[in-house]
Amino acid sequence: MTCGLGAAGGAFRPLWRAAVGAGAAALFAAARLWHPRPEPPRGPVAVPTPNGDAPERLLPDTLPPRQDVRLLWLEGRAAQPREGGALVLDGAGGVLLVDARLRVRRLALSLGGRELLSIAPAAHDGVWATDAAGSLIRLDERGRLVSVRRTAFAYPAVGANPSSGEAWVVRSAERFAYTADSIGAPLLLRLPATAGAPLGVGRAVRPAHFLLADLANAGHVAVSGGVVYYAPFIRDEVIALGPSGDTLWVTRRGLPQTTREPRFEVRGRRVVIDYHPVNLGIALGLDGRLYVLSTPGFTTRESRLDVLDPASGRLLRTARLPTALPTLAADRDGRVYLLDPFRLLSGVPPGAREPAPSFDLPTRRGGRLRSADLRGRVVLLNFWASWCGPCRIEMPALDSLRRESADSGFVFLAINEERDTAAAGRFLDRYRFEFPVVLGRGRMRDRFHYPGLPYTVLLDRAGRVAGRWAGFAGPEQLQAIRALVRAELARGGPAHHP
Repeated sequence: MTCGLGAAGGAFRPLWRAAVGAGAAALFAAARLWHPRPEPPRGPVAVPTPNGDAPERLLPDTLPPRQDVRLLWLEGRAAQPREGGALVLDGAGGVLLVDARLRVRRLALSLGGRELLSIAPAAHDGVWATDAAGSLIRLDERGRLVSVRRTAFAYPAVGANPSSGEAWVVRSAERFAYTADSIGAPLLLRLPATAGAPLGVGRAVRPAHFLLADLANAGHVAVSGGVVYYAPFIRDEVIALGPSGDTLWVTRRGLPQTTREPRFEVRGRRVVIDYHPVNLGIALGLDGRLYVLSTPGFTTRESRLDVLDPASGRLLRTARLPTALPTLAADRDGRVYLLDPFRLLSGVPPGAREPAPSFDLPTRRGGRLRSADLRGRVVLLNFWASWCGPCRIEMPALDSLRRESADSGFVFLAINEERDTAAAGRFLDRYRFEFPVVLGRGRMRDRFHYPGLPYTVLLDRAGRVAGRWAGFAGPEQLQAIRALVRAELARGGPAHHP
């Protein structure tokens, strides 16, 4: 959950999907994904169910793949196919190109500190992207900015046809804006491969409360040839649309958590939205089939993977996965591999990471602290405010992590973003926190481009970004932070104490 700070309508990140940091871990070498030792025979890709008309039960493989694969998801972030592999966000502010042998290369992009929400291939090896400010970005083959513009959607997400570079834009399922700005906008926007104005495609759902239009129409897209596949975020549907917006088919799977009409509700003193996430992503496999990641019911601790026939929408195979944020790949035979993200990301060299913005801030007790003073140590920066509910919940857990890692070359630094710091001081004194606190006074948002509070950034010993987390999503997020901190500490290196 994120506390919005000045975004149009108030940005909101759903609980199921905080931006989980996933920097490179030095636990395994990338080559170990392709183990040279003899392996036992592989089991079947899927098995029939007793009811012959029911979809087959998909059997994900946990062994390293033996043949070329296409990455479908990295820790719940959908990959977009590109010639020679797939593009995917790494969770630390970068874009990865993962080839058919699961070798990873980080693209050098000139992003100006922007936090990306989605990426897709553009023509001539360029990249389409959308950022946390709601902009649609085009980059050329060298990673240089070509254009930055707004769309009809407050927070867009982009998918593209890998063969033509033509892009399709949908309302993002990562963040929503509760405004009337997108009322009357189409369901999707179709962007030419080169220059040209977007073409509206499809009719958007109009909810009873107009401020929920973005949520009601948020979703995910995958593109193949002239067909775009759209999976609404909160409805049990997968829809295939032709180039002009004509509906080719609609598939429903009978999921109970579908939300037909999202509504505002007052619970106690809080205003909440009555909905549950359904579709978490959609991707195209090397076998030409459509892969849809969903919640299996009223839970966000597991996920469901469905395999659909792209021509008819028929449900062919299904599996239940033990995590809502899986790392998955599939080969040409339709075999799905449940991968260890740490092994995969170990192929990304730390030197390719983005340097963090520098700062020189006053401390709460007097004096100043500069980012340069922290070089040589693994640093966890936490941007917070005392009025932010998720911040107050998260802070004791992060302090516990600090105490676990004391005297190990690790420092936890809290950056308070309140202009009036009196309330922050009372909160810190009440819980007797002993970690260092510096005062950003609301000015750090322009430097770190965070969408809301809390916002947490892990820096390696060279001051480069190893992971980012927007909002607070509970124990699973803390587990991910702890694992990444330990991996960075395991890299070793001199620890210079400020």
